[in-house]
Amino acid sequence: MAEQNCTSLLDYWIKLVSYKRSFFLGFCVLNFVFSLVATLGNLLVIRALMKNSTIPATVKKLLSSLAFSDLAVGLCSQLMTAVISAVMLKMASSGDDLAFFCPTVLIVRSYFTYLLAVASFLNVNVIAFDRLLAVSFHLRYQELVTPIRVTIVLVSLWLTSCVSAFLYIFLPKEIEMAAAVISVIGYVLTAGAYVRIYKVVRYHQNQIYSQNQLQNTQTREAHKQRKSAYNSLFVSVVFLACYLPFLPCTILYSTNTSEISFLVAHFAAMFLIYLNSSLNPFVYCWRYPEIRQSVKRSVKQIFYLNENMS
Repeated sequence: MAEQNCTSLLDYWIKLVSYKRSFFLGFCVLNFVFSLVATLGNLLVIRALMKNSTIPATVKKLLSSLAFSDLAVGLCSQLMTAVISAVMLKMASSGDDLAFFCPTVLIVRSYFTYLLAVASFLNVNVIAFDRLLAVSFHLRYQELVTPIRVTIVLVSLWLTSCVSAFLYIFLPKEIEMAAAVISVIGYVLTAGAYVRIYKVVRYHQNQIYSQNQLQNTQTREAHKQRKSAYNSLFVSVVFLACYLPFLPCTILYSTNTSEISFLVAHFAAMFLIYLNSSLNPFVYCWRYPEIRQSVKRSVKQIFYLNENMS
């Protein structure tokens, strides 16, 4: 089954190399460039999160998990995709047989790509529901959501991603259908979580304005949780913008595999998924002043060291 999966994957790539060489070259170059952006950006974010003491421990763990997933995308799946694309272009120009890539190369690349896509998807969903708990139970949040419980959730999340990727390699058709259904459910639940967050935030705002007896500490805590929820909303919006096009593009291509424009759209949507890992560090720096200041200091230190070495 894995070899059949690899053969169909190789057929996609060969079609693109043969009929859309300029697009494939651009796909290759962009993946090389943004692989570097994702790697450097998420390394800086992870360092900033490790050094920061003002971000709550639970939020820090969740953001670190998502940043690690994005780092792995830049270092593994996106870089592998770029290298495979470059080698395919070279071999196609020389007239070499591209069967070299099956079964090992493309299967390994597919495994890591699927694993990290699932991990990112689950991370974003967990962050959304964590923020929902924070605004809904802001007085009991620290009691309900402890660092140990968050660690257990994250370990389960990564184990689920590994198992899902393994099943995808050996049962691609069944898993693709299940993944499509689960993805839609996940998108709906995440959107529902943020709608609920908005309603809870509006309720708290009205309560604060109408009841002067509320203590300042409660007001400040509610404001912090509101701000944190809005920050995570931007992460989810960017994620959805990058991931949503992949599903309809994949469905389009599966309905007519002979249509090259559908295949081009499929690969463009794949690049958008990779691009999400490069955009997230900018979102963190924009929405979290603590991360932004730490990243600035790290960049200044890097340039200062380079100036001294030269």
